[in-house]
Amino acid sequence: MILTAIVQTKAGTLVVDLPRDRIDLEMKIRSVGIERLSDQIHIIDDEEKSDISVKLFGESDIGRHLSLLFNENYTLFDVNKTMQFVANSVEDIRDDLEMNIIHDQYDTPAELVGDIERMTDEVGQYTETFYFPLVGNMEDDDDGEQYEVGNRYLRYYEYEIRELLQKEQDLDGTNMKDYFYDDDNAQKKMVSCQWDVVDRNNTLYGKVEFRLREPFTAEEKELVRSWCIGQAADGLGEGLEQRPIETEDGDLYVSMWNSGDDYFMYDEDEMNDYLAQQQGGVMTQ
Repeated sequence: MILTAIVQTKAGTLVVDLPRDRIDLEMKIRSVGIERLSDQIHIIDDEEKSDISVKLFGESDIGRHLSLLFNENYTLFDVNKTMQFVANSVEDIRDDLEMNIIHDQYDTPAELVGDIERMTDEVGQYTETFYFPLVGNMEDDDDGEQYEVGNRYLRYYEYEIRELLQKEQDLDGTNMKDYFYDDDNAQKKMVSCQWDVVDRNNTLYGKVEFRLREPFTAEEKELVRSWCIGQAADGLGEGLEQRPIETEDGDLYVSMWNSGDDYFMYDEDEMNDYLAQQQGGVMTQ
């Protein structure tokens, strides 16, 4: 627990510790008769301004300083998400992060989260990157049938696909590396795991990048590669493939896996060789 939120309505009062699982938070809110989601409840400690008042407080110095970052422009969802980033920060940066918080080095939650990401990247001096093909399916608004769209369409919606991936990974403030359980030594080397998309040689591919304290061994690398394939097949947390991207032509659904013989999960060198072959020896990044 980093912060405590006191949520008051005419129906009752909720005292909830943060951070917590987002589904659990929504259930807590509903338990006191509030028919709103956490992203609709603003941090307003004034009953005259809102029918739902929210007050934040922390018992520790860290909590007290963090509570100062939030005003009525932020919601309970924003608070919980930010606290998840703080709670899930890697041990390597904890001392510096706590000193920055206590000395009020951040003016906004976004600055705090951005600095956590920056410091985390600096810890990971090594990288391991895998690439894989994407499949896009469009759902017809009229009959609900899906049909596959080509790479040109995926490239057009690159920004929206990246935004969807980022949103999916930011839902609970837990980095994807924390879902890797296949090898303790490999997991300890991981600082972060980020899923993204990248345009290589005018084709949009999926990409997963690991920031590492030290490189994987050959055996660890193959275990991680297999895990990435499993995550891609499951739809990245078993949810991404069900998240639509709205387009003028209907809802676009993006899959990071397919059952065809042409599916791959290539490392950097393998991907460069593949692109060179595709382009007759000419490769661009």
